[in-house]
This record gives sequence, structure tokens and C-alpha cells, in this order.
Amino acid sequence: MIVDFHAHPGYARDLAGLREEIVPLLREAESHGVQWVCLNAIADWKPSPSPRAVRKGNDAVLALMSDYPDRVIGFCYVNPLHSEAALRELDRCIVNGGMSGLKLWIACKANHPAVDPIAARAAELDVPILQHCSYIPAQAWQTTPADIAELAARHPKMEMVMAHLTACMERGLADIQPHPNVAVDFAGGEPEAKWIERAVQWLGAERVVFGTDTPIRSYGSSLGRVYEAKLTARERALILSGNARRLLGRRFPG
Repeated sequence: MIVDFHAHPGYARDLAGLREEIVPLLREAESHGVQWVCLNAIADWKPSPSPRAVRKGNDAVLALMSDYPDRVIGFCYVNPLHSEAALRELDRCIVNGGMSGLKLWIACKANHPAVDPIAARAAELDVPILQHCSYIPAQAWQTTPADIAELAARHPKMEMVMAHLTACMERGLADIQPHPNVAVDFAGGEPEAKWIERAVQWLGAERVVFGTDTPIRSYGSSLGRVYEAKLTARERALILSGNARRLLGRRFPG
């Protein structure tokens, strides 16, 4: 079994378009042995979307979960700057809607005070947070691994996955290493060699999670990084599915 912990349904802004886009996505995933795809829709792709746009995006994911109950795991996207609406959306999508995780993007940095109630609620619900992250100098307004480390220290019961290993680099691995409640995925990056081995060296295989950022990256290139890495069979199994299943816990539908 393989679980893609970091995926998007497509680029369309409405459910009809996403329903078209997800068909080839799931076909490609199946052809590579990927059974479960964790989907999140980043609202209208604006940096700080309105609660209405957030709800519309999450509604699309809920619909796709219903369309493909044996393939799609839903992650709820929220904008922490709309705190009360975000907390209501978490309950709507996770408690009542059956989603299994939470996605945070670029509305604010992870160490912003507005994220604290979101992180606390995620810990209460026992769901992981997937946080977009980067140390790219030209994108200094984005969450950095140091920001994630700060949040993780404030919320030790929260589980978080720092997205985009190759945008965070070894500096990012060093930042999160002291925080066992933070893992890393390598979604979206170029298929450069050695980065998965570096992540295992810094964090241990138990804190490295497979993700593609599809449709931005293909399953072939993403899985190729895992199969070409110098890993034991146990390490590879943890990265491809074991860690995702642990993070999702009782909400893992398989």
C-alpha cells in the first residue's frame, strides 16, 4: 500500500472542473500502486481567501470523498486569519464531514498567534496538520521551518508535517529535528537525489512522509525518488505508507 499524503484535486475553481481533473490523477496513482490520495483544495488559490471561498473548496473535497470513498482522504483547508470561521470549518469538515487532516498554506506564517487555536483544536481532534513551508529567499513571506519549530514547541501534542523538503533543505531539517511532533514530506520538489537519505539521517525514517503535490509533480518522478534512495525495506515501507497511517490514526479509512 502507498499513501500520497500531499495532493490537490486539480487547478479548476469549481467542482465540475475538479471532477474532470481527478479522473486522470487517480488513474495515474493507481498505475503506480498508490491506493490512497490525501486531497486538499486551496480555496480560490488566493493567499488569504474568504471563509466563503474556503468553504467552497472544502465542499469540493467532501464531494470527491463521496465520489471515491476507497481512494480519497480529505484534508480540510482553513485560513487562520478568520479564526472563528476556521474553527467552525474544522468541526464541519472533520467532526461532521469525515476529513482526516488539516492543510495550512500561506495566509499567515505558522508561528502567527492566529494559528494557535487552530493547532490546539487539531491536537484535540487528533488530526495532523500539513503546512506549506519554504526557505527560498525570494519567498521570505512564507512559513519557514523555524516558524514551524516555534509552533511545535508551543503545541507539543500537535502533529505537523512540514511540506517541501527540497525547499527547506538541511537548514530546515536542523530546525525541526528537536521536535518529534514534526515530520517532513518531499512533495513538489525536483527529483534530486540524496534528499530522502538526508531526511532519514536527520530525523529518522519515522518522520519522513511520501507526498507528491500532484498535479504539480507526477507519481513516476515522486516514487522514483523513494525507490532510488538507499533505504532499508522497513524505511521504505514507513515512508510510503506506515507514517501516513500512523499520523492519520483512527481516521485512516483503510
